[in-house]
Amino acid sequence: MSLASRLRDWIFPNSIFSRMSLVLLIGIFVAQSLGTWLWIEQLKDSERKRLIEVSQNMGSRIGQTINFFTRLPNQYRHIVLDQLRDMGGTRFFVSVNKAHIDLPTISDNEFSNLVRSNLSETIQAQIGRQAKLDIQFVRFPDLKILSGNNRMVDLPPKWQRFAILEPSDQSPIVLVQMPIADDWLYLATPVPSGKVLVGVNWLTNERIISIAVVSLTVLILTLFLVRWVVRPLRLLASHAKDIGSGRSPHHIEEQGTREMIATVRAFNTMSKRIQKFISDRERLFAAISHDLKTPLTRARLRAELLEDAEIRDALIGDLDNLDTMVKGSLQMVKEGIVHENPLPINISQLLVGLAEKHKIYGLPVKLDIQPNLQLEGRPMALERLFTNLVDNALEYGGAADIKAWQDQNNLIVEISDPGPGLSDTDKQRVFEPYFRINQKPDQEHAGLGLSIARSIANFHGGELNLRDRPEGGLIVTVHFPL
Repeated sequence: MSLASRLRDWIFPNSIFSRMSLVLLIGIFVAQSLGTWLWIEQLKDSERKRLIEVSQNMGSRIGQTINFFTRLPNQYRHIVLDQLRDMGGTRFFVSVNKAHIDLPTISDNEFSNLVRSNLSETIQAQIGRQAKLDIQFVRFPDLKILSGNNRMVDLPPKWQRFAILEPSDQSPIVLVQMPIADDWLYLATPVPSGKVLVGVNWLTNERIISIAVVSLTVLILTLFLVRWVVRPLRLLASHAKDIGSGRSPHHIEEQGTREMIATVRAFNTMSKRIQKFISDRERLFAAISHDLKTPLTRARLRAELLEDAEIRDALIGDLDNLDTMVKGSLQMVKEGIVHENPLPINISQLLVGLAEKHKIYGLPVKLDIQPNLQLEGRPMALERLFTNLVDNALEYGGAADIKAWQDQNNLIVEISDPGPGLSDTDKQRVFEPYFRINQKPDQEHAGLGLSIARSIANFHGGELNLRDRPEGGLIVTVHFPL
């Protein structure tokens, strides 16, 4: 089987179980993906609302601090700052610096932009004017104070009163710098539970494992359900195949859903009617053929008593043709496939033996047969099938080339001849009973060869096809499903 075929079977599976499983797998994946997306969006929306409230409160406090220090005389600023630090301002650091301090900032995202926007609006609303605000978000280890050379984490123990407590959840520090007179007012404070500003992996390992476990559990339970639903269909298909191959079907137990019980009941009824129809047809056909023999024999005896030789010969010829057709019909019933028990058959040995019989008479038969080809079927019927095909090839083409092989799904036998071939019209008509090309049915069983061959192939679930041979002639191909 080619890689393209395997890939096609994976993408477009053929069985109901595979298709339902694939649809359910895709459905579970889509449902879990959609559910996870909705969950993440709800978390983000909740976080946005919280950060808006937090940033507005922070902006209000920062705006009040800016108002206080802008109104405070310069000579008192350091006194007030020292007093604030001595009171333990561990959540809010304020200083007045000589210059703007540049710090390495975190990358912007929707949450940091949201907090910055709300801080700016709230601070400016609090101070009552449009001010030049530089709002940055920095990681605690990168925070510098008083000048661009002092990192807060490097302060000596005696200066620990200057420090902000390090956030325990990796929240960033919001830093607001604003020019006042010739100095820069510097305010720093942690963003409460603000790690989303740094960036959050919403799909954590725990969440992924949870989704995988839930999906796998649902998938396994669903596969058991699908298998339970599909099982009666497989049983039904198996019995239908038995009927198509000529085996006597067993009664199928009515089980499953109401719809499946109704289907099985209808199938059992149909199976019984088919078997009854086949039996009645065989008995009727055999009776008619048998009953015709007596009047034919009587008519032949009377015809031979006629004095007019021309009329006698013509009538006897017609009776011979009619007798030939009756014998062919009787043989179809007597050697019919229904009356044999199915057995495992080595098709390779059957074809080799058939070829050897023809080679004894010096007939040109070539073989290209894969060894040990196995098929379950009616031995006499299959031998007659291949005998008819080989005889036709030898009669009309003068030679027979027999090939047999097996692929993943079928056992294939191909018999070709170098004869004149058939027109498209004749390819259809040769399967009609008693049709012969440019000949009268004057031989025993004449005109029934291909018709019987196709019937036998169909009875075994196979198909017989005709096609032109590229070099001239005819190729007859028989496919048997495995």
